[in-house]
Parts: sequence; structure tokens; C-alpha cells
Amino acid sequence: MTVINEIKNKQISVLGLGVTGLGIVRFLLSQNIKPIVVDSRTAPPGADWLNEHASELTTHFGDLEQADLASNDIIIISPGLSLATPAVAKAIDAGVEVIGDVELFARLTDKPIVAVTGSNGKSTVVTLAFEVLKAAGYKVGLGGNIGTAVLDLLSQDYDVYVLELSSFQLDTTHSLKAKSACVLNVSEDHLDRYSSYQAYIDSKQSIYNGSELAVVNAIDVATHTAKQPQVSFALANADFALVEHQGEQYFAAHGKPVLPASCLNVVGSHNQQNALAVMALLSPFDIAKGHYQQAFSAFTGLAHRCQFVAEINEVKYFNDSKATNVGATIAAIESLADQAKQLVVIAGGDAKGADLDALKPYLNNKVKALICFGKDAKALVALTEKGHLTTNMHEAVQLAKQLSSSGDIVLLAPACASIDMYNNYMQRGDDFAQCVLAEAV
Repeated sequence: MTVINEIKNKQISVLGLGVTGLGIVRFLLSQNIKPIVVDSRTAPPGADWLNEHASELTTHFGDLEQADLASNDIIIISPGLSLATPAVAKAIDAGVEVIGDVELFARLTDKPIVAVTGSNGKSTVVTLAFEVLKAAGYKVGLGGNIGTAVLDLLSQDYDVYVLELSSFQLDTTHSLKAKSACVLNVSEDHLDRYSSYQAYIDSKQSIYNGSELAVVNAIDVATHTAKQPQVSFALANADFALVEHQGEQYFAAHGKPVLPASCLNVVGSHNQQNALAVMALLSPFDIAKGHYQQAFSAFTGLAHRCQFVAEINEVKYFNDSKATNVGATIAAIESLADQAKQLVVIAGGDAKGADLDALKPYLNNKVKALICFGKDAKALVALTEKGHLTTNMHEAVQLAKQLSSSGDIVLLAPACASIDMYNNYMQRGDDFAQCVLAEAV
């Protein structure tokens, strides 16, 4: 690896010792490169691993201003840390190259990459693309913001990589040359990290740089690019869309029916759109329609993403705890409203400064009741006369049970981050499921 030879004699710091940081350290050690390890926390989560496996490494845990970051040649930074962090900004001003693990990965591989970003649906799309490619006989590595850290993927001889990339990862990535790249959608999120909504959009759109094929969402202008060649996806009026064929809906490519939409095992129009995005992304590969059908029919969805929990007294309960922003909650409401007699939504948490007003028409037109708790519950309740304030998940689920009737759907779609009351969205979703199942006893 010529890139490795180029950096072997440089002073490198790994900044941030979470899951990503440990993956970077492990990879560098495997290449006989001994980085300095830096973290703002005095006892970062990976410190025990370092003590056991790499005690010879120089470390600095604590105040970053004391870490002398500007003396490095390269800093490989974890995505949780902003480039605007004062100590990092000073290092950049001093001429230090600051990159992420995805950037190093991009420099080290020449295999085809399918790259996906977006505010919502990333994990579902990359997982489904992974399954389709596997069904078609490719040896596939799945990683990035999901599953395996990207540098760990290099230890296997994969035919193709499928990467989920966050805006934070893209901010430190400049050499990515994807076979196909997609911004699925953009809605207000992470405005506590970006200077403006446009800056967030620009971060997402950087995934198109260097890509061979841009895949855009036909109905979301924030995903649109002048990059050519490109293809679009949407439920209608796009290169990859739904069409009527032989009396039923089909997934179609450039107007030609490919396979019946009914073969997709997961419910909701948003999942049909995800499937179309997968078909667009994988269009440069040699994949028979039977392989799509095989993967689509076997795919049962991901946990905490419009996941069916239970049916109690003819009311269905769905867990979409991963709906951590307004756009994701709108997508969940749109997807399930047509399947429900009426829809009861549980929401709340930390909105992180996002504008919640976009929810109003969906709450007014498609929702029977909105039940809220958490840091920004009052702001959510204020959006509609159908709002109800509670103090925790248990109360919310009990009230949802009282307000729902036969044929209704109760949907957890918080529109907010979980960090005000939970460790993460998974814990929040698990709490919802446990509260629901307790009502079934």
C-alpha cells in the first residue's frame, strides 16, 4: 500500500477513542504505525483496550488545548468531533491535515463502492443493497456508519463495499470515488453542529464528488446535483419508480416493469421508495431481477425502524424510535396513515433546535392524537389541538391505548433525539416495546 508507505514516517494522532477511534488505532498498528492517541475525556471508553493491547502508545486524555495537536502531520479524527473544535481548528490553521477513517479507507482501496447518505433511511437502504448484492453472488463488505468500521473491512478481500456515511464522516472525506452515490433525502438535523441548514445540505451533497453515478431523490430538491451521469428515484415520475402493470404495482426502471412491488416484505411507501433507491444505486452492477426479488422478499427490516411490535385489541403498535428528526417522522406518518383506520403518534425528546412546524399539516390531516414527553414535548404539543402531554414512555403508551380503537395504529416516531432521557434511540425503542407488551398481559 503506497499510501501507508507515505504516512509511515509522519507524526499521526488519532483523535477520539470511541468505536471509530479504536478501529483506526487497530488498523494503524496492523501496518506497524504507532499513533499518538488523544481524547478530550480523562477516561475514554477504549482506554482499557489500549492498556491491554497497545500500552506502548503515547496518549493524551483530557483538555485538548494541552495536546499540542498542531505538532502533528496528520490527525485522524472521529466523526463525533467537529472540525470547529478550537484545538482542531488551530491545528488546521497550522497546516495539519485532518482526515477521517473513511478518507483513509478511500485512499487505500480501488474496489467499487456504493455510498449512501441522507437524513433518513440510510441504514435500511445500505442493508437492503448489501442483501441484493449478496444474492447476486458478490462478496460484499458493509460498513461506515453502520456495522463494521470501514478500515476493518480492508482485512477481507471484498468485491464491492456498501457504505452508510453520515454528514460528519463526509466532512473529513475528500478522496471518495464511489461507483454510485446517493443522497436519499435531506431534512433539518444536526443544526447544533452546522452553521446553517445549507451547510448541512452541502455536507450531504459532497458524497457526489468523484462518483461515477449520482442517484437523486426526484421529489427532494436538496438531493439534486448537476453531477452527470445521474438517475432519479421516487414513487412516481422518476427513472426508478412504481408503475401499473398487469393489474398491480411494479418496481420499474426507466418505465419498464422489473418486478412486482408486492415482493417487498416490509410495509410502507417509504420502504418502497427505499427499494427503488437500491435499484438505482445498483444499476451499474450485473444483477438479475430474480436476485432483487430474492433479497426484497427475505428482508424483514431493521430494528427501531417502523418495526412492528404487537397487535393488542386489534390495534397495531409500531416502533420507529430511529425517527430522530422531523423528516423521519413525516415519512413514518405518511407510510402508515393509509394502513390505519386512525393514527396515534407518540413523539418527543430533544429536537436539537430543529424547526418543528413542518409536522403541522401531517398532524392535522393524518393523525388522531399526538402524545408527547421529553425535553421538547411542550413545543410538539403546541403544534396541534390534538396534543397530549405526558411525563414518560409508560404514561404515553397507556394514554395511546386509551385513545386508540380497533383498526388504529399507535406509532412511536419521536421527531427528536433520545439523549434527554435515554442513552440512545435503541434504548428508547426497547422501552416502548416493553411498555406495549406489558399492556398485552
